Amino acid sequence: MFKDKFCKWPKLLRFLVFISLIPPLGMFYLVYSNLAPAYLLNETLTIVGSFNLILLTWGLLLKIRAKKYWYRSYHIGKTMLLALIPILACGYLLATDQNAPRVAQQVKTQYVEISIN
Repeated sequence: MFKDKFCKWPKLLRFLVFISLIPPLGMFYLVYSNLAPAYLLNETLTIVGSFNLILLTWGLLLKIRAKKYWYRSYHIGKTMLLALIPILACGYLLATDQNAPRVAQQVKTQYVEISIN
């Protein structure tokens, strides 16, 4: 994996990070245009954020190995910084979620009796 003659692993990491930014941007546009409900943005950011955590660990491993084996820096740190954007956005949305508990939002059925005197 680390015999990298053509810089393929850092390029693949960079490509995957850029591809992972497309679904949140698309979902943000749909929610902003009122074409999709807002909870889909949370779900999308959660999925992309977990994928980016995997990319961050892989990027950290590449950064360590780049100095050890290749003796050069492929700007992996900048790519890892871009991978943090969906993770921070997901954390921000989860931290500022002010919705009441779902049990309190359920509608209770009420029975009304009408009597005519």
